[in-house]
Amino acid sequence: MSAESVTTPNHRLFCYGSLRIPEVIRAVIGRKPECRPAALPDHALRRIRNATYPGVTSLSGARTPGCLYDGLSLDDLEKLDAFEGEPYSREIRTVRLENSAETAAWVYLLPADRPDWLSEESWDLETFRRNDLTDFMRRCFSVKDD
Repeated sequence: MSAESVTTPNHRLFCYGSLRIPEVIRAVIGRKPECRPAALPDHALRRIRNATYPGVTSLSGARTPGCLYDGLSLDDLEKLDAFEGEPYSREIRTVRLENSAETAAWVYLLPADRPDWLSEESWDLETFRRNDLTDFMRRCFSVKDD
């Protein structure tokens, strides 16, 4: 693989959880790419059991709101893969933009055969920001309070 193919920004990533927060994506890849509002059709957003972050599960008719990042390089994706870690896998899915256009994008998904990892509790970005972001940043990135 050439150095150019690793750094060429031509990948899309749909994020539904903590990576929607500018400080988090910046801490992972070293920059904050432009985010476009989007949704993952036929998936429901749920809190992972015993965690403050979410996962999605297939659910016909559901809609998971999120953010579509354009212009990511393979190097960015490798950093994101390391951040997400097990048990997430990065897979291509169709996401819907605000204007109803559809596009293919990478999405981090949990194993389909482990629905027990998700609680029935929905996950909310603003609640996470308010209640859990500071501790999350400290745990994940050794960020200290000012």
